[in-house]
Amino acid sequence: MARPLSVGELTRALRNVVEPRFRDVWVAGEVANLRRQASGHVYFSLKDDEAVIGAVLWASQARRVPFELEEGQEVLARGFVEIYPPHGKYQLVVQEVEPRGAGAAALLLQQVKERLLADGLLDPARKRALPHLPRRVGVATSPTGAALRDFLRVLHGRFPTLPVLVAPCRVQGEGAAATVISAVRALCRAGVDVVVVTRGGGSQEDLWAFNDERLARAIAACPVPVVSAVGHETDVSVADLVADVRAATPTHAAQLVAPVKDELVARAAQLGARLDRALAAALDGRRSALRALRAELADPAHLLSRERHRVDDLLHRGEAAVRAPRRRERAALEALRVRLARREPRAEVRALRARMESATVRLGRWQAACFRREGLRVERLAARLEPANVAKLLARGFALVLDRGRLVTSSAAVREGDALRVALAEGWLDARVERVRAGEDPLPGRTSRPGEGASAAGSGGAPVDPLSRPR
Repeated sequence: MARPLSVGELTRALRNVVEPRFRDVWVAGEVANLRRQASGHVYFSLKDDEAVIGAVLWASQARRVPFELEEGQEVLARGFVEIYPPHGKYQLVVQEVEPRGAGAAALLLQQVKERLLADGLLDPARKRALPHLPRRVGVATSPTGAALRDFLRVLHGRFPTLPVLVAPCRVQGEGAAATVISAVRALCRAGVDVVVVTRGGGSQEDLWAFNDERLARAIAACPVPVVSAVGHETDVSVADLVADVRAATPTHAAQLVAPVKDELVARAAQLGARLDRALAAALDGRRSALRALRAELADPAHLLSRERHRVDDLLHRGEAAVRAPRRRERAALEALRVRLARREPRAEVRALRARMESATVRLGRWQAACFRREGLRVERLAARLEPANVAKLLARGFALVLDRGRLVTSSAAVREGDALRVALAEGWLDARVERVRAGEDPLPGRTSRPGEGASAAGSGGAPVDPLSRPR
């Protein structure tokens, strides 16, 4: 028994057999399962009545497709077959795709027109007018074609000295659109005033290069007006739609671009003659007006005398206008001088000084009386407060009894055994209550009879001061 192949080995063997054989193949089929990724890649299937094959169009190739892929569309796709081992399937990697069938060209052309219309390139408002007399004309066409000969014959027949710059290019076949684009851009860089893109008549296939979207956008981006003269009058290409002016034929383009020199010379001569007549009529009118003014003009001496009188009158009025403010200001100054004399500043200062000295004397008297009155009041208050001086009461033999810092004024405020402090005029005594008696306090200097009041034992004793009652 032969050694079995792994799946990877079998897949690689198939890839080595299939891929080299189908490196460049055209496949016709119907588009199905179309999916567009955000990256720009396009995945779809190509199918017919017998089979289906997966296909991929990478973003770099998808941007070059000149039409929009749609579901169910018949296409021709060129590419190579690739086997993808991780999925174990084969697919067609598409390099080029084009519509298939009788309506393929019409579909492609319609999609190009729709994109140009969406970008505003077919808007008539953006089209520019041709210059009345261009300094140099640029032509993009085949140098060997009849279109160029017809164009130059008509152009130089109308204006023999008008310079023409020809940019050779291919006007049909594969790659023709790219050469026309290069020719148009070269003419713009050369500094022509108008660009003519032209070729003779032909079949739809021969004129297909002028339906290229890239050529249409290059014409729209041209900085100078562009005339499109492609084919015959019935042939309408995308270049005709985008150009600023469409000419039916190359000879018609020459008629649009170049005026007839003889007509311009005759027109200039006619305008010169009209200008001469207008100048002559204007001079005649000015001469007539000058003569009329001379007839109306009086003797210059009288006019000069009248103007002198007018100037003198204006001078007198001006002097009066200048003197009037001075007189008013002088009168106002004199009035101020009189008022100032009546109110001489030194007299005012002396009066103010006298008033100030009088006020100072009155203020001193008032202060002396006020201080004397307040001093007597303070002495009376001190005399009234003298009996309430606790220090003097203690010096006379009275005492203060305190219970934990609180003043004791009644025997009911203490109990037997309480420790009291007796404050004297000098020092204090610690005492303890031995007995509590209710009743009125004894008179000062009177000793208590046994059994009356509260007696205290300690390091000393003192008569109870009636002033020691709580306030």
